[in-house]
Amino acid sequence: MNPVQEIKTTWQSIPPDLQSFLKRALLIFIIWKLVYHLFLFNGRVIDKPLTDFSTKSTVWVMQYFYPGNQFLIAEEPVKNPYKTDDDLFINYIYKDKHRIVGIADGCNALELYVIYLGFLVSFPSSLKRLIFFSFLGIAIIFAANIIRLVALAEMNMNKLNEVEIAHHYFFKLIVYAIIFILWMVYAGKMKSNEKVG
Repeated sequence: MNPVQEIKTTWQSIPPDLQSFLKRALLIFIIWKLVYHLFLFNGRVIDKPLTDFSTKSTVWVMQYFYPGNQFLIAEEPVKNPYKTDDDLFINYIYKDKHRIVGIADGCNALELYVIYLGFLVSFPSSLKRLIFFSFLGIAIIFAANIIRLVALAEMNMNKLNEVEIAHHYFFKLIVYAIIFILWMVYAGKMKSNEKVG
């Protein structure tokens, strides 16, 4: 059997509901990537306000735990390691004139929101449930991301060597686990409602 025929046979063996979900998810992913990279990325249309809001929220939480200290935010350009002609912009948070954490556009959780919402939209449900879980999930993901940023700032202030491991692995694992749990609650609730109705 040739590879094309194998793919076709495998696809046909997938249940129709799952096929429908996968088609919608792929379509949403492609549309999002096209819109983001063609219209939103260069002007930082969504990224800048979201990064600024995430940075201010992180400072607000830090100020709560360190009321006697002064926190400042400074947006600074940094050379992009992937493109020589474009700069990246990072919001650095300073505590008493010492840099404690930098928040780039990649840290604003935009991709996480899109991944989470893409699943919800791809899964059949009522509009009411979709809206409720959309707001609930985004609020929880936002809070988890702010806690992550505060924890990284705290680790930097205490000069812990595990910052890179926590940043690249541990905290990402926690945030993705939260998203997965939200998806399971959403999908599980749907199944239980279908059985009742």
